Order: sequence, then structure tokens, then C-alpha cells
Amino acid sequence: MRFLCLLPLVSAAALAQPLSVPTFTEAEAKKLDAGETVIHEVKPTGNKGIGVESFGVIDAPTTEVWPVLRDCEHFATFMPRMKSSSLKQEEGATLCHVELNLPFPLMNLWSDTKSVQREEPAGHYHRAWTLVRGSYRRNSGSWSVLPWGDGKKTLVIYAIDSDPIILIPDGILRSAQTGSLPEVFQSIRKRVVAVRTP
Repeated sequence: MRFLCLLPLVSAAALAQPLSVPTFTEAEAKKLDAGETVIHEVKPTGNKGIGVESFGVIDAPTTEVWPVLRDCEHFATFMPRMKSSSLKQEEGATLCHVELNLPFPLMNLWSDTKSVQREEPAGHYHRAWTLVRGSYRRNSGSWSVLPWGDGKKTLVIYAIDSDPIILIPDGILRSAQTGSLPEVFQSIRKRVVAVRTP
């Protein structure tokens, strides 16, 4: 079973720090340059649910990648297992609504999240979200978009701290989430090419 629990480990202090490229081992850097996904499992809040930080390189500059990950209302057109995605206005705030299509007999997962975005002059971008409501006990996460190498490529960082309300053991949830991540990055690559202006 493979599914995506969208929406990563972010604090107010982290948002105040300038975005920077993480340090990778030589083996990890080679994997990224080869188009592979690097995954770091992270202890989720309360050790319940899913905690993961994943990395992938996209063959496009950050200015092309950022809109793809910023505009969550379009996620259903390219993200794996995404049934629907939209924006809604509520009390002056913009919420992102997403629904994940899970295999029978599981019920679909859905969430309304509120996000904070940063755009830095160096071509560094960040979007972090927190749960407002949904079929989760906890669902926070982030996308970070940073220049890679000579700046013609982009490092995407996808982080998750999520605890879906679902009758599946955490170990199986974590395995399913980790297994779906390469497909997520591949979908981002295809979407960047699809929306690129000729």
C-alpha cells in the first residue's frame, strides 16, 4: 500500500532562520545528483504517526519549481493519490483543502491547513503548514526550495510530522509514506516541465 500524507517539522524559531542547503554525505550528494531521493526518518511528535524529511533535485531553477509547490490548489492535478485540492477563505485566512484517495476499505484522509510562506532574494523559498481541521490528530509540514549546484537546478526539501486518524499501525504507515516519496519527487519534475513557459 502506497499513499501520501501531505502536509513537516517547523517551529517559529526555524521560520526566523535564513534558509540554507543542508549538509549531505558524499553518498547522499551523489544520489541527489543522480536524480534519486534521499530520506531521513525523523521522530514524530510524541513518537506517534509519521516523521520524515526527504530531499530531491529538480532539473530547473527555483523560480520554476516554487510556484508548483506554493500553489496547493493544483496539487490534485499531479500529486500521487491526491483526489482533490482547493483553496478556501475563512475568517480572513486562506486555507488549503486536500483529500487523499486511499485504497478500499480505508477512508480517504482530508485536511484544511493554514500556511506561512517565505521568499528570500537569493531564490530561497519556504512554505510551512499547520492543521486547522481534518482526519488527522496532527498534520504539519513544509516545502523548502533552494538553489542546487550552479543554481540551474533546485533542491526540494519535503518534511512531514503527521498523525492520521486511521486504523493502521505506525510502522506500516511510515513504510508506506517512505515508499511513496520517490514518486512524489518524480511527479514534481513532470509538473515543472508541464507548466514551463516555452
